[in-house]
Amino acid sequence: MFLGIGTFKTAEPAFLTLVHLSPHTLGANKNQKVAVKRMYTRRRKPTEANPDAWVINRLATADEHRKILMEANVLLWATSLFNFAFAFIHSFISRSSTPPPFEIPTIRFVQAGVALLYEQPSTLGGNKPGISRSYLVEERIEEPRKGFYKFINNGSAAVLPQRDASLQTLAEFLAFTQHIQFWKTKGMVYISDLQGSATLLTDPQIMTSPEIGDGIEIFGDGNVPSAFKAFPEEHVCNHFCEWFQLPALDG
Repeated sequence: MFLGIGTFKTAEPAFLTLVHLSPHTLGANKNQKVAVKRMYTRRRKPTEANPDAWVINRLATADEHRKILMEANVLLWATSLFNFAFAFIHSFISRSSTPPPFEIPTIRFVQAGVALLYEQPSTLGGNKPGISRSYLVEERIEEPRKGFYKFINNGSAAVLPQRDASLQTLAEFLAFTQHIQFWKTKGMVYISDLQGSATLLTDPQIMTSPEIGDGIEIFGDGNVPSAFKAFPEEHVCNHFCEWFQLPALDG
């Protein structure tokens, strides 16, 4: 049973228990609810009833391992950039003579890790155990509202319409954090594909300037150059941007 099927990954429910519990991070508790994610591609398998039908096709071992490590790296950088934005927010508030006339959302990215399944040499025909499968393991998003929302996608800086005012405000707050990241890194990087629940985000994308990497794929296929170039023009400042006195972006 899948929790969900995205563009590049499937997610399945599981429970995590580490041999040595890790305090304050993923695996801090026994039988922790997690989402186990694997990469996939779609293979067309038309039927008479559905000519557009497709099936999940798993990647070759080496490709899966490389892409899972890429996904973990993206999540690591997204967490760092998100914390960077919050550091600016808290610093600005501490220096302000008046508190903001709104609440700052409590939201973060999920904690995660990479899990590897090894096959014994007799199975692979080698001298050492080898990796046969690679997984991205994340804390599972479960809330009373049982909602999973897409706030901003990676193809545009436009905030997506939400089902109620509180979620719309949260989406605008996330757009505001993008503004901070873009501004503070001098137009080099920001987080996109912002999605998840009202308190936990997952499956982000790091958008970078074409000047970074010299053409090398750093953050995966979702790092869209055209979307990055359009960001200053497409970003719409909101009341968060205004109160925190963010400079206008050159569009």
